[in-house]
This record gives sequence, C-alpha cells and structure tokens, in this order.
Amino acid sequence: MEKILRIRKEYDQIIIYRHVNPDLDAFGSQFGMYWTLKALYPQKNIVLAGQMESDLLKYYPAFNRGEVQKGYTLGIVLDTANRERIDGDITLCDQILKIDHHIVVDSYGDVNIEDEKASSCSEIVTLLLKQAQVRIPIEAANALYLGIIGDSNRFLYQSTSQKTFEAASYLLDMKINIEDLYQQLYMRTKKDLEITKFIYNHYQEDGAIAWYYLSDEDLQSLQMSREQGSSYVNTLANFEEYQIWLAVTQNKKDNNYRVSMRSRKIPVNEVAALFHGGGHAYASGATLESLDELNQLIEKLKEKINGKHI
Repeated sequence: MEKILRIRKEYDQIIIYRHVNPDLDAFGSQFGMYWTLKALYPQKNIVLAGQMESDLLKYYPAFNRGEVQKGYTLGIVLDTANRERIDGDITLCDQILKIDHHIVVDSYGDVNIEDEKASSCSEIVTLLLKQAQVRIPIEAANALYLGIIGDSNRFLYQSTSQKTFEAASYLLDMKINIEDLYQQLYMRTKKDLEITKFIYNHYQEDGAIAWYYLSDEDLQSLQMSREQGSSYVNTLANFEEYQIWLAVTQNKKDNNYRVSMRSRKIPVNEVAALFHGGGHAYASGATLESLDELNQLIEKLKEKINGKHI
C-alpha cells in the first residue's frame, strides 16, 4: 500500500480532497479512500476536505471529517482535473498525490495517477486497493461502488471496460449489497414525479439539442436545491431526436448559471471549456455569467453536431 499510494510512515496526517460541486464519483472516491485509510492507518490524522452540504450525503453513513493539525501532511486529490476545481486548500500539504480519470490538463501532483480511459476515479481507487491486496471496509466499498455506477451510469457509458467490471467484482467480494445500493439510489418520490412533469412541460429544443431551464424561483417552487436541479439532466436523454441535452439552473448564490451537458457520440467537453467548464467527452459542465450566453453555447454545440471545429 505504501509503495502504491506513496503513503510513507513519516506522514502525520492525510487530507483527502475532491472537486467542487461533487457528484457520486467525487464523494465515492473521497469516502472510499477515507474509510480505507482510517482502517489501515488508525494512528494517522485522516481529514476530509471540502464543503459537506450536498444532498448526495444521504447515501453515506455518518462520518467525522476531522480537523487539520500540525505535522507532515500528504494531500490526496481525487476526481479533479485541474487545481482550480479542488475543493479545499492544498497549500496545507507537503506532498500532493493526484488520482484522476479526466482528460489530463493539469498534472499538479507530486505524484500523478491519471487514467482518462477509466470509467471513474472510484474505479482507479478500487483497482489500486486491489493491487495492494487491501480488504476494503464495507463503508468504503459501498461508496466506491456508488462512484463507479454514478459515472458509468450503471455500466451504460462507453467508458465502461473490463477494468470497470474487475473493480466492481472486487467490491462484490467485499460483501456489498448491490440491491440495497440501487434501491437507495433510484427510489423516487411523488416530488420527483412533479419535477419531471415540470421539465417535460417546459423543456425547449433547437434542432438536435434539448434543454430545460430552472430559475431560482422555479427551484424554490419545486422545493429543490440548485444541485438537485442539475441532477435531472438525463430526463431528456434517450430521445431519438436529441443528440445533446442540457440542464440549465440559476445559481443565485454565485450570481451565475450552471449547465450540465450530456450527449450521445458528440464530444461536448471542448464547448464546456469555452464557458468556464470542462469534463468528459460526453458529460461535462459549464458556467454562464448570464442567460444571454446560453444562445452562444447552443450555437457552439450545433457547430459540433455539424462537424465544425470550434
């Protein structure tokens, strides 16, 4: 384990980071690493970095995030392509280990484990732990499995590979209950039905692009957070007429608009990068300073559909 993850005996504490606006893979890899390291190194101070206010936290057991102390510190940054998206201050660390599966744009770690072909960061973490012959605690195994199915959409995305199933198989060996995990993740309420109805009644389209917009007023009326508003993006997936679909949500707190972008065979990450974002080829995020920029973004996406260089 020490050789694989460079966790040397002289480290007094380990701070575990992930990206802002966390998804299941960000939390899955972070919590998976956290509970595993807590079990392996009870003498070290293990700290969780980043805001912990997400609705996704309901899928994980209670935790003690810990407090940063003085001492020789290793920072492990998970699922974060560039340093600007790290949720937390990495200057607290003496050494940085980056583990990530996004397209490589910033190898900011002293040690970088980067595999852009992996379905998820949770997949990479799981296989590293398997290589180290670590028996993963059940809390960590559950978190890592949620991370894998979150970013692979239950093994449906093209990024799913033999390694993805190898990682999932190893987690099954840790005695996770996948039926319970899936029921937690996909159980819906009447409120979800009302939100879906609202999206279907108000979505817009432009050629092969479909999107819905939720203003802050809409979010309040539907009793949902901005993050929840983005999470319904795949409501517009799997329709033959649409090659790209978007969720656009007003972020009143930061006075901007968040865009979640998904596609079928059309790379959208380059367009996302033009609008303060990025991500995977077929799943990216962007930030608009005003709604006026939405038309610009859609025009750029139409250019991608038509095979033009942007």
